[in-house]
Amino acid sequence: MERGAFSGNDVAAGWGCLAGVKPFHPATQILEYNQVMDDQTTYRKALDDFRRARSKAAMQQFWAGIQGRSLDLLPYDEISAKLRAVSQTDRGVQEVPLKNIVGSVNRLQDFDRNFLPLRDDDIYRWADVKTAMTSPHGKGVPPVSLYQIGDAYFVLDGNHRVSIAKEMGMDTIEAYVTEMKTKVPISSDLTASELILKTAYVNFLEDTQLDRILPGVDFRLHLIDNYPLLKEHISVHQYYMGIENGREISFEEAARHWYETLYTPVTAAIEGSGLHHAFRDLTLTDLYLWLLDQQNALQQDFGVAFKPENVLDYAANQEGIDPEPGWSNAREQIMRVLLQDSGKLQDPYQDCLFQHIAVALSQEDSEGIALVQAVLVNRCPEGAIYGVHVERKPDPEVVENGDQFQTRFDQRLREAGMTGKFFVRQGEPVNILLEFSLLSDLLVLKLSHPPSGSLLERISHGIITVLQQSRRPVLFVKEEARAVSSILLPFTGSQKSKEALFVAAYYAARYDSDLHLLLETRGTEKDEMDRYSAQTYLERLGVKAEFHQVSSGAFADNVISLAETLAVSTVIMGGYESATILDRVFSQAIDEILAKVSVPVMICQ
Repeated sequence: MERGAFSGNDVAAGWGCLAGVKPFHPATQILEYNQVMDDQTTYRKALDDFRRARSKAAMQQFWAGIQGRSLDLLPYDEISAKLRAVSQTDRGVQEVPLKNIVGSVNRLQDFDRNFLPLRDDDIYRWADVKTAMTSPHGKGVPPVSLYQIGDAYFVLDGNHRVSIAKEMGMDTIEAYVTEMKTKVPISSDLTASELILKTAYVNFLEDTQLDRILPGVDFRLHLIDNYPLLKEHISVHQYYMGIENGREISFEEAARHWYETLYTPVTAAIEGSGLHHAFRDLTLTDLYLWLLDQQNALQQDFGVAFKPENVLDYAANQEGIDPEPGWSNAREQIMRVLLQDSGKLQDPYQDCLFQHIAVALSQEDSEGIALVQAVLVNRCPEGAIYGVHVERKPDPEVVENGDQFQTRFDQRLREAGMTGKFFVRQGEPVNILLEFSLLSDLLVLKLSHPPSGSLLERISHGIITVLQQSRRPVLFVKEEARAVSSILLPFTGSQKSKEALFVAAYYAARYDSDLHLLLETRGTEKDEMDRYSAQTYLERLGVKAEFHQVSSGAFADNVISLAETLAVSTVIMGGYESATILDRVFSQAIDEILAKVSVPVMICQ
């Protein structure tokens, strides 16, 4: 007779075995007989449920095989060993989400990842447990026992109970939980490939002890073959720190200094650019190594050590990626100053603002006015000027002219006691100048032909293209180069205008340049807020500035007139707020100022 079959003539053959017992009162016998019948019904249903679960498991295994997916339970022993389980904590009895139970200690061949049964001969054990769990007359079952790593759980005892609870559609199960601490946590959707990545990371942490030196910092790599390279970066940093300090530097000290001075600024620039959104399969540390690799490649190609943040924009441009504008350093620093203690002077300008300056050298600037202007602007002790001469196509006569430009460039820098490098490039001037602007902090151009009011010219003018696509300030000079000694800042409160405020305040705070702010008033609350924020920012820096207010309308004419009246050396202002064709056509104020103001004009992007 099949296990679980029940005959009314032989009570001893069923669940409620009654053979050999003493006679009972008839009512008691009827009650116990009904309980036996209920249990038999529950048991038979459990057998059917198992068969359905087995069929479902077989079908899922079939489709998983076609799709190349694994439905295996995660092996606790292997994972805890690879991830270096270092301690355990008893968490007591908890309600654990069934969807997070994804592995087992010793039943890996009996159930799949969803805890569907895989063995036909497990039918009776499975049915017995389900009957005990669901029988209206049963005493229930004890909690299961689980190991926890991260938010993933592994069954130590109670695999059948977990399988049945999932089959019944339950959300949670009562469990004794023991949490295992590992060097790297895991999630409940861990795959075999992810385990390889985590294992490599754990081995790296074991080797470098970075999880102890810099707790909480995530140095994971998707390209795991680069872990030795990452360690090498720290070791090289350690070597040069020892030379600079004249003493032996420990790996731990070097790692902390490397993290603070190199890794953090570079990864912050990556996050601010939005580049990590374009490479979703790579971690920030992957992109850090990629960026420094790009930096080394550019250094070999150009013979110049460009700054990582500039290399970031250049590399993104080469990959056809448009980095997100994000929260600019200027606006961030302004807000930081405004939120600090009002009784203490602030200095957000820890570094030289324009360390690397690119200047265009062309036939239209035969006197080298743009180069003179770049030398006057460069005030960084370790600054460099890059002269860029662009040839549209190879021409022997043009090559000879290029040699003359280089001779003049080298001589001028020697006279000024400055360093730099001269480049000759072939191609479209606008595109090449944009590339060099990305690798520099400032682009200096001789403005021989300002954009006119013609619709066609406004759409196609190269200067406007440079302004709209450059991510760096552009300094335009006309007939006379001037040192930045007196500044007029047209301030509108726009984001680009705040960039200009940051730059203008830099010159006023560091080099004691006179500063004048021109504000256009429309009688709105925003006007008052813009003035208040600008004035407060400058006061926190200890910068004195004169404020000039004009009524709305003819803003460009007011700027041109005030620049002449005050005899300023430089106009610093915000650029276009967008890069659309409409903005190119209708935002004429900047173009009018460029056309009519005789002094150098810096447009901040």
